[in-house]
Amino acid sequence: MLESNDSLPAGRAVPATLASQTYERLRRDIVDAHYAPGQKLGTRQLSQRYEVGLAPLREALTRLSREGLVVQHDRRGFAVPNFGGAHLEELSRTRAWLNDIALRASIDYADQTWVQGLVQAYHRLTRLDRYLEGAAGPRENPEWEAAHRDFHTALIAGCRSRWMIDYCNQMFEASTYYRRYSRITAEYRKGRENEHEKLFQAAVSLQADEAARLMRKHVMETAQRVQERLLAESARPGLRS
Repeated sequence: MLESNDSLPAGRAVPATLASQTYERLRRDIVDAHYAPGQKLGTRQLSQRYEVGLAPLREALTRLSREGLVVQHDRRGFAVPNFGGAHLEELSRTRAWLNDIALRASIDYADQTWVQGLVQAYHRLTRLDRYLEGAAGPRENPEWEAAHRDFHTALIAGCRSRWMIDYCNQMFEASTYYRRYSRITAEYRKGRENEHEKLFQAAVSLQADEAARLMRKHVMETAQRVQERLLAESARPGLRS
């Protein structure tokens, strides 16, 4: 285990690589639903789990709190947000709005670089299997998940606003948490694979209205399905206790 950085001299920065690595590992575990909504994130326990000192860990937690994946309470430390129906509805509406703006701007500013990036991202996504067979049944392929994220980023990458792209990516990650935590079935997800093809075709053909409509539909229908799963699971006694 790495030595704690609590005693760093004043003015000495935490090594960026260590803080960034801790941020990436913790963010992925939160998004992958390894922590339950509302669960306290004790710094001592996390320091042991991720084998890092408290300084880079706190830096990672603070960064995640700015992105909405962690909440910071005065005198009570950090915790996973109490995600719920109202939060999901607000997140999905905001994500749909911002993706609409960013996607339309990317189409308005469309150039060869954006089109080539979108084509490459889409073809990479289609070459990968979404699910891998395991002893406990199908599980999501991490490579597909990364390609999925890259495809959604490629759709809006031409909007000429790094702020907009970052905000959309943050909301994509929060939405991924909901999808993982709600345990949407593989059968349901497989039935929606052609949505990516339709969205790609509309965007690459520069059909702004149709692409924006398909994006809103994609986001909001996923949110509705997640909400249904969350409600169904919350009604089952003993689940997630």
